Amino acid sequence: MVHRHEKLAIPNLGNYTIALDSAVRSIGIEPWSSTATSSRAMELGIAAAPESLCLPFKAHLGHFIEADDAGCEHALMVNSVGTCRLTHYRRLIEDILKDMGRKIRVWGLGYDGIKPPLIRYFDPAPIPFIKAVLLALEKIKIIDVMEIAAWKTRSRELRRGDTSILVKDCLAVLADTNTCRKVKKLKAEFLSKFETIPQNHNLIPLKVGMIGEVSVLRDRRLNQNAEEILGNLGVEVRNFFLLGAELDNIFGIPIGKNKAHTRKQLARIARPYLQNSVGGHALDSVAHTILCSQAGYDGMVHLCPAGCMPEVSIRPILAALSRDLGIPVLELSFDEHTSSVGTVTRLEAFTDILLQRRKKVKNG
Repeated sequence: MVHRHEKLAIPNLGNYTIALDSAVRSIGIEPWSSTATSSRAMELGIAAAPESLCLPFKAHLGHFIEADDAGCEHALMVNSVGTCRLTHYRRLIEDILKDMGRKIRVWGLGYDGIKPPLIRYFDPAPIPFIKAVLLALEKIKIIDVMEIAAWKTRSRELRRGDTSILVKDCLAVLADTNTCRKVKKLKAEFLSKFETIPQNHNLIPLKVGMIGEVSVLRDRRLNQNAEEILGNLGVEVRNFFLLGAELDNIFGIPIGKNKAHTRKQLARIARPYLQNSVGGHALDSVAHTILCSQAGYDGMVHLCPAGCMPEVSIRPILAALSRDLGIPVLELSFDEHTSSVGTVTRLEAFTDILLQRRKKVKNG
């Protein structure tokens, strides 16, 4: 039986939060979410968290404190397995909230049998629940399509900002569309709108892959808008966390046409440089760097929270890949002290280096 009067805080996962929000709302629970961590949430999380813990932990904690202030009874976060400290974060966040006298309950999603505790608690009716899941999957497909279109368009647009405005408008329409039939119709509509943006179609932009920890890859507040900064510098970005592809990888459920490499395939690709699992998405970062070098990418940007065990542990490997395969890799590490001006400066300098490198290769 669904507890319709209760609110559920959803963690920030960039634009994909819209899909999760729709799924929660469709089964009769009131969602509480945003597509990026707010400044207030960061202040609350930084103040309440142990200093040594990573930026995503502080963002999640602050987000849930803010949700508790807004009257949310429940919060949701993804569990993990393996060596990544995310395995312990839900319990630790719950303990901190309890010590603060907070009442909000944090549920884990996944790695707890076929039916996670959250679903057992709310116990939605089967048909509405299935419809909610299908609606979320359809929205994830559309968001994946929009993300890819935006990466290509932003680097070529003649008026800076046109792509970002269109993405915001399309997401607003998507958020208000609540049937699978109507969502499916949006794909062609959205793609046609991207084609109307004035572009330099003769431009061959730099192509850069973005790899690293998922929260930093997808939360604009945490990565200081690195994806858009690069796009505005004329760089075609490829963010290697598309949720549809990730679900395909984890569950074997085809989500759209952007099929990801399986975990076994990524492990095989990374094996010459990484033989053991170090948790998180570190394996993905190594494998995608190798794949991008083979695909002719101009460079890679590695985004990770300061102190992130899996991502920090592969830095020497990424340096070796850069040396052996000739693909430049920019390391960007984020904590609450990271300067946004410094991030812009480093991305601008990296872009200049890649442009000079391309000219040098072209001139022989």
